Amino acid sequence: MILRKIGLISLSVFFLLNCPKKEKVKDVVDLVPLDNEISGWTRNSPMQIAENQTQLYNLINGEAPDYINRGFVKCAFQSYLDNQQVVELRLRIFDQGDTANAKSVYDFKATGSETPWTDGNAGREARYKIEGFSYTLDFWDDKFYVYINIADNTQSGLDVAKLFALNISSAIRDETGE
Repeated sequence: MILRKIGLISLSVFFLLNCPKKEKVKDVVDLVPLDNEISGWTRNSPMQIAENQTQLYNLINGEAPDYINRGFVKCAFQSYLDNQQVVELRLRIFDQGDTANAKSVYDFKATGSETPWTDGNAGREARYKIEGFSYTLDFWDDKFYVYINIADNTQSGLDVAKLFALNISSAIRDETGE
């Protein structure tokens, strides 16, 4: 009788230790920074979410195939204003289903005029460029492709874009366990 109990306990412990752990499902919405999560930056509009191709077309029209043809699953768009209500930052986070698709979008979106961000960068690969009076920064990590545009082409603007990128990249890695 005692051996049977010991056997059952041992078997139970074995299964508990060897059962695969359930991975937390990552959602783009959970990666979007909250108001003042980046100090001085608050959302200035409701979040826009697309969970299918029709919704994505409604958000970005002709740009939708860039993502659909590379495994689009879901996206969240959010705009922010600085505390002076002068500078706007636009954020887009795409779930592309897997790392190959996220990297494929990143590669496809390259124009050749970007500067690689390689020192303490967000994601697996990141880059930025000046576009008129704004900076754009994009990166990919895990199954996510992230695009940030800030209407400030100064070093301060780039620093804020990088801060947002690092925050999002950290959230992705916290959830993936990397």
